Amino acid sequence: MALQLRRYRTDDDLDAVVRTFTESVHALAAPFYDESQRAAWAPENADLDGWRARLESVNVLVAEDEGVLCGFLGYEPNGHVDLLYTASHAARRGVASKLYAQVETELRAAGVRRVFAEVSLAARAFFERQGFVIVVEERVERRGVTFTRFAMEKWLTPTRSSEVPDARTTGV
Repeated sequence: MALQLRRYRTDDDLDAVVRTFTESVHALAAPFYDESQRAAWAPENADLDGWRARLESVNVLVAEDEGVLCGFLGYEPNGHVDLLYTASHAARRGVASKLYAQVETELRAAGVRRVFAEVSLAARAFFERQGFVIVVEERVERRGVTFTRFAMEKWLTPTRSSEVPDARTTGV
């Protein structure tokens, strides 16, 4: 797989991103959520205007292999990872890891100290492998159906020695 990362382009990518999201939820989350939960989370008839607005409100990085979308990650400058989905044909092939590593690098460079996300049962293990810890287990409702998810966070360690806190000033 010759994975390439690039910025999301609304006019070119909207349909593929929404298809990837819907297909990912229905295929990859099936062991964790029942059919009614998946249908409420990712309806087959997606609201493209709603998706357009959501994707324009965050930074989005997409991964593609030979022009085929394999996954995407939406995030905010404050460290919030809002969306991370991989196409089922590309699952467990490093797509999510590559997307996340790039975004974490960008956030570190911007001085972000904490990355956080609301994580599904299906994505929990991935985020734990990236160093995230559970803050709280949550129950949320979508279209009248209740889901379990986790608020998770990761504190980023300083990357330059000049960023390491001085124990004399921090009281550590």
